[in-house]
Parts: sequence; structure tokens; C-alpha cells
Amino acid sequence: MDIEIINKNIEDMLVNRGDDVSSFKEILLSLSKEDFESDKLVINVQTLNTTILYALSKNLRKNIINELKEKLKDGDNIKDFTNKYGGKNNIILVFNNESISTAVKSQLNKYDKIFQKNGGHLQYFSSQQLMFNPTKHEYVPKHTKLTEEEVKDFMKEYLARSKMHMHVILQNDPIAKWIGLKHGDIVRIDRYNENSGESFSYRSCI
Repeated sequence: MDIEIINKNIEDMLVNRGDDVSSFKEILLSLSKEDFESDKLVINVQTLNTTILYALSKNLRKNIINELKEKLKDGDNIKDFTNKYGGKNNIILVFNNESISTAVKSQLNKYDKIFQKNGGHLQYFSSQQLMFNPTKHEYVPKHTKLTEEEVKDFMKEYLARSKMHMHVILQNDPIAKWIGLKHGDIVRIDRYNENSGESFSYRSCI
């Protein structure tokens, strides 16, 4: 595991989302490789909008999932969990590369829905998923999440009655996940062809 590559890609991902990563970079300077490899504590690193929690052992991953289960057992209140880790509603969990069961994935997806109801987002990545930036692949077209105002303009311009009638992109699509798409978001995909030139398409995240 190359933690420097992982952290650089997390930084790039957050910058792509418009986050301020100055505090993230500052905190990383005080941490060593051994800190990330330790099985004692979850590492908590903050940006302006996001909390990144590193649980890079099987034991720490189990602990953080159990903590989510305990804190969210009473329904839609995420504050008991988020207040412990900086008070931000956007959480990124970084796990090791050990496989996660379908049951645990379902749990995490359920918790993400609760976070989204509260205006936040709960995502998890394996170390391997963070070893490269998929948006930099030469065959991946540019994906841009539309702002709320841009969504309104798009719906009006294209006389779209409902996002349900649009082509879709899944929330667990690697690019959708990387740029932080949530249910109901619309993404613009820019493509270029030497013969036809530049073209745009739009998809709704489900």
C-alpha cells in the first residue's frame, strides 16, 4: 500500500469536487506511514467540507461500521456520529483491500441514504480504488456535476418533465463515485470526436 499515492488521489478527488484541501494537506504532514498502518486508531483528517476516516485494518473497519450502526440505530439523526469526527456531513471511509461482504455493503448504502437525507454523503473506498484517478484515463470523457441552478436551466431548456425519463448513471459507477454524485444529481458528459467535434450528453444519477 502506497499511502502517498492514495492521499494524492484523495486530494485530487476533493479538489475536483470544489473542496478546500489546505487543512487536509497540513494534517497529512504531521502523519507518518506508520500512523496509517497502525491498528489502534481510526485516522481522522478534515477538509473544509469533508471528513476522511482511514480504517486501514480489518479491526478498524469493523469498529467504524459498528459505530455507524450504533449511532444511526434511532433513525435519521447523523449528528451523534458526525459530531465525533468534526461535525461535517460528508464522510469518506478509506478501507484496506480485504473484500467486504454484500451484507456490509448493503449496510453502508443504507447509511448513505440517511446521510443524503441530511444533505450529506457517506462513501467508502478501498485502498486499491484510490491507487489511480479514473478521471485521468485517456478514454474517460469529462464528467461535470451540474449545480442546482444549472439543473433548473437544463430541465427548462430541454423541456424535461422528470429526471426519471433521462439516461442514467449509477451512483456506484467509478466516475460517479469519484466526483461525488448523489441520487438525483445530473452530470454532463463531454465527448470529442475528430469527425463530429464536441458533443454533450446528460445523465441522472440513481
